[in-house]
Amino acid sequence: MDNLLRDVVAGRQPLHIPSERVAAPSSPMFAVLWRRRWTLALTVLGCMVATAGYLYLATPIYSSTAKVAISQNGPSPYSDNHGYVSQSDSYMQTQGDIFLSTAVLARAMDTAHYRSLKTFAGITGDPVSWIRAAKGFKVEVARKSDVVAVTLESPYPRDAALFVNSVVSSYIEEQSHDKRSTGGEMVKVLLRQKQELQQKRDVCLSQMVDAKRLSGVLSLKDDKGNTVMERAEALNTSLTNAQLETIAVRSQLDAMTAALGSPESIAAFVEAQQARGRESGDSEYQELRSQLTQVTLTQSTNGSMQGPNHPRLAVLSTIVDSLKQRIAAKQRTMVEAQRSALASQVAAAEGKERQIRTILEAQEGRAMGLGPKAVEYAKLEAEVTQLQKQSDMFDARMGEISVNTLDVGPLNVKVLEQARVEETPIKPNKPLILAAAMMLGCMMGMGLAMLREWQDARLHTPEDILAVLGTPVLATVPRINPQLSSVNRGQTVRLDSRSITAEAYRSVRTSLFLGVAGKARTILVASPMPGDGKSTTASNLAIAFAQAGDRTLLIDCDLREPVQHLIFETNGNAGLSSVMAGDVKLRDAVRATRSPGLYILPCGPVPANPAELLSSKRFGRLIQALSKTFDRIIIDSSPLLRFSDTRILAASADVTVLVLRMNQSMRTLGVLAINGLQKIGANVVGAVANDVPSGKAYPYYGGSSQYVAPARAFVTQGALTAKHSDAWSVARPAEKVAAEALMIAEPDWSTDML
Repeated sequence: MDNLLRDVVAGRQPLHIPSERVAAPSSPMFAVLWRRRWTLALTVLGCMVATAGYLYLATPIYSSTAKVAISQNGPSPYSDNHGYVSQSDSYMQTQGDIFLSTAVLARAMDTAHYRSLKTFAGITGDPVSWIRAAKGFKVEVARKSDVVAVTLESPYPRDAALFVNSVVSSYIEEQSHDKRSTGGEMVKVLLRQKQELQQKRDVCLSQMVDAKRLSGVLSLKDDKGNTVMERAEALNTSLTNAQLETIAVRSQLDAMTAALGSPESIAAFVEAQQARGRESGDSEYQELRSQLTQVTLTQSTNGSMQGPNHPRLAVLSTIVDSLKQRIAAKQRTMVEAQRSALASQVAAAEGKERQIRTILEAQEGRAMGLGPKAVEYAKLEAEVTQLQKQSDMFDARMGEISVNTLDVGPLNVKVLEQARVEETPIKPNKPLILAAAMMLGCMMGMGLAMLREWQDARLHTPEDILAVLGTPVLATVPRINPQLSSVNRGQTVRLDSRSITAEAYRSVRTSLFLGVAGKARTILVASPMPGDGKSTTASNLAIAFAQAGDRTLLIDCDLREPVQHLIFETNGNAGLSSVMAGDVKLRDAVRATRSPGLYILPCGPVPANPAELLSSKRFGRLIQALSKTFDRIIIDSSPLLRFSDTRILAASADVTVLVLRMNQSMRTLGVLAINGLQKIGANVVGAVANDVPSGKAYPYYGGSSQYVAPARAFVTQGALTAKHSDAWSVARPAEKVAAEALMIAEPDWSTDML
């Protein structure tokens, strides 16, 4: 110990600090991902390859869109006495529903000759139902806008453009047809009433002609100052106006009754009334329309995201049907209410007409005395005038209806943009899909890496030893070239003293020097399982202690598969088992090595009862005798979890060093090893992290170029073989003499039994 301190102060020996004290902290997540980088890379690559295959095989989808502007109150060639009225909030949504109606879609199918289009090839059943259920066909109504967009997505761009334009044309034709149908019904009613008036007028004219021919009575209009006749004429005029009002209201009632014979016509009538603002105060109807719009939009959005078979779509379809039934019922209620109102207006007009007629009859009775023939003639003349006015009114109304509904198309509809044949597909979106695939691959790769890390029970880093086993790490030993022989690996500290590996073993020695094990004489090197590198660690640690000036003895107590005599190329015919059996003296079994100050006691012949031999009092006497001669005794042992030999040795050794191979030693086995040693009272001072990958074990020395050349020279140096062991023991009498010159006290075997 004092020699080491003097060498450190003089600069002849570097001071080694355990690697975990100088290693820079790193993120556990990053460390796991770096360790599982191939899993992450292969997962991302697999996702990208699968996505590339999908994009290569996927059918390109083209989209064609037509935009139509629809105004609620379009211009009319001839005023219909209604003018421009308030807007209806549900009007545009209603027009969107009309685009999806059976009449419009069926007409569009026939116009486009859908059976000749590839898009509709293989359709069985109702094509209208198929196009409604198709995700690629959409009718979108923009918020706070009078524009409706009709879109079809198809693998065939020409088919998409042709069908969309056919839908727009069919909508316009359907609107024109509805207007012509409604206007035609109204013209028929007005024409029938006009014919009745003409028949009455003809009768009155015939009576006037007869009256003139028989009596020559002239019109009372020529009788100036006749207040009775003037009042009768005024009443007659009022009666005419009342009759005109009655006829106008009754014609509206008859036209509505004739035109509203089906639910579709009722809905069209209500929408027309809504557009004219006649029912704008009905908040319940507006609320139902608003709810239907919201649910329809939700159904369309969920259908495109969740698929047509999702249970939520069935619920939304039920809600839509319920709302449509409620709206239909509300429309019928509104129509019935308006019909009742018109009936009330007709009754009121008829009552007013009867009242005026009663007053007029009374006035006519007073005027009878003035001249019955003249009065009768005046009455006929007034009635003819009244009938003529009514006939003129019917002519004007029929002219308005004919101009606004029969002779022109829907002036409130304007095609802003027709569907065009697109050359660039909208699906699949290759950049977006590739980016999503990369993100998905990264997420799956990270998850798979973490899963494999969780399933992997091996120790990977020195930090795992401290975290899992709770024991300090004395040093980290880098990975040794597996092509080297066991001699070169076991004597790295001597053969390649300037290598990183040699410095790592010196770090183990320094940790034992400066730690609680500084005064320990017997140091046991153990490992949970075979292949962890305990024998290589024991031999290099013994060389390091010998180089520090300590007289060191390496005892090969692996009585199952001993290897130390092969590492140091010495004769293994006599050793520990021979001494314990009394066949060889202790001083003859101990052999010197090429490292000054280092001696080895090989295993000798493998005994039949290793555990009994190591637990005997004779072995204890042997260790006591050797402790009087050597400063340090390094003990190589059997695998801890396979045989009980190591626990026997650990109970009697001053300190125990546990060797664990990174990426091979299992966490559970390490925990079992530590628990087993603690149960027998072993003094476990720490662990050696063996076979750490390059760049992680010794960062302080890893960047220094002065250690690279010797390490490479060591790799190509060539291994000494075991066949030279006997020749070396004969050819090097100096080492044998050095071993025999040791004053090793023989144990007293007289009172000890094996």
